[in-house]
Amino acid sequence: MTDIEKARRLFKKAGLAFPKIPDELATRLQERDNWVFSTREIDISPYMIEYYVHEVNETQVEDYAVLSHSGHGINSYALQYYLVHGPLRIFLHLGWGGVYMDAKADAAKIRDCFSLADEIVLATKTEGRLAAGDRLMIVVSDFYGGYWSPPGENRREYEAFSKDPAVVLTEVLHWLRKSQ
Repeated sequence: MTDIEKARRLFKKAGLAFPKIPDELATRLQERDNWVFSTREIDISPYMIEYYVHEVNETQVEDYAVLSHSGHGINSYALQYYLVHGPLRIFLHLGWGGVYMDAKADAAKIRDCFSLADEIVLATKTEGRLAAGDRLMIVVSDFYGGYWSPPGENRREYEAFSKDPAVVLTEVLHWLRKSQ
């Protein structure tokens, strides 16, 4: 069984959706630790979203995918899906697995967010909205808030809990599909 098959099986057993990882990255996905799958080495826990966001803002990194579940305490657990692919930098940090969390509601939210992320990945390839050298940054976290920023525009920020992550992802998708 390949590592991506292991990841799909693990997510299915947990009642979670699985995001579409671009083919060229899916073949490189490796199980790095318990609930940690990645196409790159993992030196810093994916829970530390700020590290990964800062890294792509400050350095040149190769395309990669990270899919993991991590956290601490009794209620600070999240699922992370990070994808750096061509012009797209998407970082989803979605609450799931804490003692006081609603597993069914969180699984539905994750399903919606992964579906929207899949559409965003496709739209970055097909809509022609992004030019060579452009970067579309999307940071979505239930815990920390986030933002998205189209190339050449200011961040569109939101506070944690002020917007459903799916609403933010829908805004991005509408922007990608809007004619220039």
